[in-house]
Amino acid sequence: MAIKQNVKTVWVISDGIPGHFNQSKGILLALQHLAVQQNDQLQVEWVELRLRSGLYRRLLGWLLNHSRPSLSILPLFYRGQLPNGQPDMVVGAGGKSAFAVAWLGQFFQAQTIFAGSLRRLKASLFDAILILEPHAPVPFISLQTSPMPINQVLLKQAAEQWLIQQSQAEQSQTEQRQAEQFRSFQPLSKPLWSILIGGDGAGAVYQDSDWQALALQLNAIAQQQSIQWLLTTSRRTGAAAEAILKQHLNPHLLADAVWWSVQPRAVTSAYLGLSELVMCTVDSMSMIMESVSAMRPVVTLIPQQFKPDIHFQAAIDRLQQQKLVQQQPIQTLDQSVKLFLQLQPLTQEPSLKLADALQKRLYKNQ
Repeated sequence: MAIKQNVKTVWVISDGIPGHFNQSKGILLALQHLAVQQNDQLQVEWVELRLRSGLYRRLLGWLLNHSRPSLSILPLFYRGQLPNGQPDMVVGAGGKSAFAVAWLGQFFQAQTIFAGSLRRLKASLFDAILILEPHAPVPFISLQTSPMPINQVLLKQAAEQWLIQQSQAEQSQTEQRQAEQFRSFQPLSKPLWSILIGGDGAGAVYQDSDWQALALQLNAIAQQQSIQWLLTTSRRTGAAAEAILKQHLNPHLLADAVWWSVQPRAVTSAYLGLSELVMCTVDSMSMIMESVSAMRPVVTLIPQQFKPDIHFQAAIDRLQQQKLVQQQPIQTLDQSVKLFLQLQPLTQEPSLKLADALQKRLYKNQ
């Protein structure tokens, strides 16, 4: 006889920011692991709520810290519509969502999970607060990486799908080359490393000289280590930077390349699944955390002009102290490959580790 599952309704508050969206998806992945353990079934509702003005933060902090405000005034502060029914759990990421998560949790007496800074809110408004800073008291949970919606199973699936597509493309190219009496080029004859390229942001400003140096360094490393690159740029890279990279990169050292301004493709999960090591530009904490969560050695590439805020730098420094990440200036990349090979990637799935931590926090009375 099958054991009846408990249905738990989860509202995920989204502020529309991609990095926060990914963190919320990462929390959901951990909750799905936990649901299997607890014989629960999750019913997930994504709720887009946009804070009308940052000027409301101080007022909202005072209001939620000292009262249980009526749901009827929520539209005064947030744009968006709530689903029907009520949640058993409210999840969110990012400072602008914190007030909505606390508000809905208090009103519906639902469990609350939030990733990020509290922005003047009392910690007691939440059941679990996910942060990167170590040694934090309850209800904080200290994580090595931000929650990310990836695990080894998902990465393997993405990699296998990419290989199928690559095989089909190679077959088509081989037939064309044979017709033109050219020999077929086999792109996957060497180990693969990934290079994830962003653009200006988080205190990083890239000059043309940075992009040229990056291309030349990638050429040198590929030849030194007898590897090939899986390369993708992003929305923030721009056509001008891509043109410089193309001009100086040896195309025979690329197993695959996505030039976002020309033909964007979502390949990050596949690349991470295929790669033995990952390099990424330092401007995206989300990109860094995703790479570390993939349980791969990670190298962050620093341009000549990089002035991050103290919180951003502290997060990267902690990863480097744990030998999960190596920070390296672009200009001297090829001189430090021995350091990259000494990195020690995570040995436990971050989503499973988070599920264990949430189990202790959310089911503490069981």
